[in-house]
Amino acid sequence: MPELEESALRARNNLLAMFLVHIVLDAILVAVAKDLWAIGRILITIVIMYFVLQGRKWAKWTLLGILSFLIVALVALVIALYSKLSTFLIFGSLVLVVLSAVIVIYLVRSKNLNRYFSEYKLY
Repeated sequence: MPELEESALRARNNLLAMFLVHIVLDAILVAVAKDLWAIGRILITIVIMYFVLQGRKWAKWTLLGILSFLIVALVALVIALYSKLSTFLIFGSLVLVVLSAVIVIYLVRSKNLNRYFSEYKLY
């Protein structure tokens, strides 16, 4: 592994921490909603995140797509099923939307994270 700047590693670790919180919250919401199909999406997202942490740029853009789609889908779900969802699911979904947006913005805008992707490549 090449020597990376501390700021690039810190940016990667921040992304990992946000992602872990995201996955835990997502898993809790899936368990409460009893939506077993979403488990596959969570597992695919975890695999993609593994490749993101390996420095793969394609995985970064794939993760951006998954999270962007999740934002749109959750907002649409909350709007369409507002009266049928529990307060916990509504609040949890909105928190997940905000966290997903923060991760998307961090992936796109963080200069230190972009330095991580440019310096660390696994072939």
